[in-house]
Amino acid sequence: FPGNLLLLFQAALLGPVFCGNVLVWPTEGSHWLNMKKVTEELIHRGHSVTVLVSNASLFIKSGDDTMEKFEVYNVPFKTDTIETMIEEVVALWLNNRPTMLTFWQFYREMGNMFKNWHEMNMLMCDAVLTNHKLMAHLQGSGYDLLLTDPVTLCGDLLALKLSIPFVYSLRFSPGFTVERHCGKMPAPPSYAPAALSELTDYMSFGERIKNILSYHLQDFIFRSYWGHWDTYYSKILGNHWLNMEYILDELVVRGHEVTVLLPSCFLILDATQASPFQFEVIEAPITKKEMAAMLEEAFYFWFYEERQLPVWETVYKMFQILYKMENLTKIICDGVLKNKALMQRLMASNFDVLLADPLVPSGELVAEKLGIPFIYTIRFSIGNTVERLCGMLPAPPSYVPATLSRLADRMSFLERLKNIFSYTVQDFMYHFLLWGITSAACTRVNTQSWEFQAQIRIHTGMVLKPLERELISRIHR
Repeated sequence: FPGNLLLLFQAALLGPVFCGNVLVWPTEGSHWLNMKKVTEELIHRGHSVTVLVSNASLFIKSGDDTMEKFEVYNVPFKTDTIETMIEEVVALWLNNRPTMLTFWQFYREMGNMFKNWHEMNMLMCDAVLTNHKLMAHLQGSGYDLLLTDPVTLCGDLLALKLSIPFVYSLRFSPGFTVERHCGKMPAPPSYAPAALSELTDYMSFGERIKNILSYHLQDFIFRSYWGHWDTYYSKILGNHWLNMEYILDELVVRGHEVTVLLPSCFLILDATQASPFQFEVIEAPITKKEMAAMLEEAFYFWFYEERQLPVWETVYKMFQILYKMENLTKIICDGVLKNKALMQRLMASNFDVLLADPLVPSGELVAEKLGIPFIYTIRFSIGNTVERLCGMLPAPPSYVPATLSRLADRMSFLERLKNIFSYTVQDFMYHFLLWGITSAACTRVNTQSWEFQAQIRIHTGMVLKPLERELISRIHR
């Protein structure tokens, strides 16, 4: 009798189980054989599996005996490009295996092959992510999950664009570089052999030295050839918008109405596509192509050039880029504040609060003109300048690293000197480059704000105070 009660209790806890819809981002060669076993088991258990594959694929093809569905996209290279690349990697590994004397030569050649592979990989990403018809089809297919091979990058990026979770089919990067630096996987070189080192967890002293060299060389290759991917991911995702989008989605879920002021040159959002947000488009005198070129220059500098250029050249180029971005911000700001029809619509909409990204000044100016409070989405300014000088944030340079300095809170003596220099340079840039323009705009807007709001009240039939009428009549004499 007690056993029957327990069985009934367990049965009462059971819930329905539904089959899922899985999208697959694969890699050529033996990696596909590994993933195919997973997809076949998923299909056997009743799930729907679709493989996203290029028309130049060497091994991943649809056939009579295949159970998966295939979504084919076009790429600007042929099948023999992939075949040649695979043959070169195999030949290097089988015929020129690294020894203690040929380590550097081997990894330099492997780095060049990675560079070629990444260039081809980026073409594959572009072929999918810039194909609006394909992306709309994928978004409408209702996928629950993306299964991706980490060797071919972009699976995680595609999952983010489709707003679905993703799962890696294996844990692998040269020297476990991604796992160690991004996932914080513990890997003491005396005990954990680096991927591609052909070592085991039992190593002699000489093998441990080889393992340490493997880690350092593969880290060097990683940092040398992955800078372009940093730029690419930032360009596609627009990381600041990604941060704000999560907040806005949650506000919509909780029943709030959200309106986005969208510059016409904005690359990531399209006001004509279906969205949970409403849009007010700001016409900017700059094309999307010009905007993309400006961001590409900035991203390439921050993620790649800044590490290699001399200090004086880095500072000079930083000035140039920030000056361009500041002028663009001023143009967009004027596109809002000087557009009377737009400002009247915004005033009439009775917004309760303005959510602004502090990296792009002018959000607080719009809020001031509308007479509503504003909230910053993040705490961030160059060198923490606004937080330190306006918000009195304590930031002793020996302990608190400056924003963009790439330092941690534990610094050597030389790193502390670098941090002090970073604060000094960024304060100088803030005062003499950024704040001059922003301060002038703030003064102009604040002195005109009360007059604008008074005019709006006149147009909407509201009664003005006697002092407001007197001031307006004096201005327009």
